[in-house]
Amino acid sequence: ILPPTCTLEHDGSVVTAVTAGFHRYTLQLCPGASEPLQALVGLPLDMPVRELFADGRPRQNCTHMLDLAWLAMRHAARGDAEWIYSIAIPDVLSGPMHGTLSRNGAVVQDWQVDASTIVSPPALAGQSISGGLTRWLTTESGLPDLVIEECLVLHKGFFMVGARRFAMPEGQLPEGYRKAVTGVCYGYAAERIDTAVGLEGMGRDFSATPEKLLTFE
Repeated sequence: ILPPTCTLEHDGSVVTAVTAGFHRYTLQLCPGASEPLQALVGLPLDMPVRELFADGRPRQNCTHMLDLAWLAMRHAARGDAEWIYSIAIPDVLSGPMHGTLSRNGAVVQDWQVDASTIVSPPALAGQSISGGLTRWLTTESGLPDLVIEECLVLHKGFFMVGARRFAMPEGQLPEGYRKAVTGVCYGYAAERIDTAVGLEGMGRDFSATPEKLLTFE
């Protein structure tokens, strides 16, 4: 079963079409996020991250689909450049987490995170990885555009590490869960979360078979 896929078309300058492929997802509402993604059509490929993430765009979209789309835009704008990101965040039982982001084999971001708070590097110290980091990076940090891109990519790694500790609800969403996630993305938007239903059988546990993690079975 494939993960979400995103196909981006462009003319070398702007996005001309974007197609979302929802193959495995958590809510029956998720495929509807194809609609807000169409707002990317006509945008320049080299649009700064700050502008792309402005006006609440992340919360209007499927988080994962938007991530695929904006990274595809930036890669297309680079032309023929090879650009391979690798994230490494070792498991910890207690204490701070250490995570790195490498590009083409060279480390470009190196974070220490303690109790959901970034403690290093100094430029990010004090920021929380559990809420508000994207907004801070794109509106207040003053960091260079490429550094913001790197931070957003590594932040997704920490997001996924944390997500592994939770089982997504199946069926009607519990009230407490609804309150915690309302407004974070398209499927959990306030205007539709009351009709959201968690799908069954979408979870995968690769604890005993890590070699299958990227085979998308």
